[in-house]
Amino acid sequence: MGCNSLKMSLSALLVCGATVVGTATSAFAVTSPDFPMAGFATQNGGTTGGKGYSEVTVDNVSDLKSYAKAGNKIIYVKPGTYMGPVEVGSNVTIYGYQGAIIAQPSSGSAMKLSGSKNVIIRNLKFKGAGAHDDDDEDCLQVNHESKNVWIDHVDVYDGHDGNLDITNASDYVTISWTKFSYTSASTGHQFSNLIGNSKTKTSDRGHLNVTIHHTWWADGVVERMPRVRFGKVHVANNLFDSKNASYCVRAAIEADIRIERNVFIGVQKALDLYTSDGAITAAQMIENYEENVKKPQAGTGTAFKPSYSMSLTDVSTQAKAYALRDSIKLYAGATLPDPGSSPVVTPASSSSAKSSTSVASSSSVKSSSSVAKSSSSQGSVAGEASLTKHGSGSANQEVAQGAAVTEFYYTIAGATGAAVTGLPDGVSGTLKGSDFYISGTVSATAAPGAYKFTVTTTGATTNASKSGTITVVAGNGEAPASSSSAKSSSSNVVEPPEESSSSSAVEVQDESSSSEKSDAIVAVMANRMNLAVSGREVAIYGLGTAAGSVQVAVFDMQGRLLFRRNVTGQNNAFALPGAGSYLVRVGTENHVVKIR
Repeated sequence: MGCNSLKMSLSALLVCGATVVGTATSAFAVTSPDFPMAGFATQNGGTTGGKGYSEVTVDNVSDLKSYAKAGNKIIYVKPGTYMGPVEVGSNVTIYGYQGAIIAQPSSGSAMKLSGSKNVIIRNLKFKGAGAHDDDDEDCLQVNHESKNVWIDHVDVYDGHDGNLDITNASDYVTISWTKFSYTSASTGHQFSNLIGNSKTKTSDRGHLNVTIHHTWWADGVVERMPRVRFGKVHVANNLFDSKNASYCVRAAIEADIRIERNVFIGVQKALDLYTSDGAITAAQMIENYEENVKKPQAGTGTAFKPSYSMSLTDVSTQAKAYALRDSIKLYAGATLPDPGSSPVVTPASSSSAKSSTSVASSSSVKSSSSVAKSSSSQGSVAGEASLTKHGSGSANQEVAQGAAVTEFYYTIAGATGAAVTGLPDGVSGTLKGSDFYISGTVSATAAPGAYKFTVTTTGATTNASKSGTITVVAGNGEAPASSSSAKSSSSNVVEPPEESSSSSAVEVQDESSSSEKSDAIVAVMANRMNLAVSGREVAIYGLGTAAGSVQVAVFDMQGRLLFRRNVTGQNNAFALPGAGSYLVRVGTENHVVKIR
């Protein structure tokens, strides 16, 4: 099928060179995810992974295993399937490209952390050998006193004994934006997550501090979402909708579980109290949303209060709960951009770091000022501060009105935070751990001219400063093509590509439940428009003119606005900055576009 014959079907949208996924709209907009680290991984000194060590990109299993086991490294994993087991050392970040899969052999695990310290694993798929009712290892293991581990945006399915277990006094672990499921490759023992592996393992007392947030237990999962012994576990803002579930969270001996603001839809039991092994410390249900839960359970006891701060979404109404559900379904799993298409953040502190605020200056060229402080700020720091620039963006760059700057950042040392002055309207500074990012979209009304900005550290005895210039030029209403492969044209009309046997159309299966498909179908059919991609150019066809202009907005996968404009007519096109994933909003309908 050529791109000129694209059609919205009931289960998928076919496009050339990209993947587009539609989501049904609701009274509350789907929210962008909070990507920074949160939860227990921010405690005990924090989790930084390979930050400060050298980077390496691997494309074969031998190199992956070698570098992972040695540790002290940031490892980028190219697309492909890598057969485990992969043993992970300490002080390491492992970040996958789209299409990077770690596979579990018939015996053993896909990836194993055993006594590992300070590890970050992001944007990978873990393919299990298939769950069966026999004794083997888990697909992904955190074991033997591993500490300070952040597992983020991974997809784990069909684990032989389990998908991901945390056992044997491991501690300070956060699992976020992750998807757990089982397919037809699994025939039994579809029990996803175990925290604490035995009722006799009393050495786990005081350990197993785990946070699980914005995670999706999808179809195929029957039990253990998770099952907890001895641990102190915060289960917050997650989605449970496996139609196979017999129970979701299970509290067993000395478990202390805070089950807070989660969404449970169509499951047998949200909570199971298992007292056969011994007394439960607490399993407190706090402001959760339950819909069509067959056997409600009120919980027991008063759970611990977290030692960290964490922003949680309200799910007190169906509309709010569905908005969280839609956000998790859209972003959970290996959905992050490839390295190089967007900065890969390996944060050095908690996501509780304050975000920047912007105020207009009184200069003739309107600019903004941003200030951010580290979450660990406790007054001034003795000594001399420093700022070191990183990132693909230049400190001196030219950008059109209404276009995004190429993001860059400064690593802060010897200070508690940073401030920036002189940026054009729409561009700001944001602290992420010990890195101060300069990013944003220049306002379409920003005055053309040179904006000299200055970044200055705060909270040090002797602060440091760095300067640069962002030159704003008059925009032409088009998104700038920042890649040589993006087409340039004075017209915003792009003819549909000719049909070709080499076109790479990709069909995306609809992962919505049957109750959601009808809403999605209505939204798609009512819109009656198509998206197509050629290179890095996105074309929208069939908008029509009866309703006037339609607003199109493009965001990166961290929720930052790249550009927004109103379009009319039957055919419109715009160029995206480069390879990676983007959220394209046409009117009220959202689509994820993946540029290869």
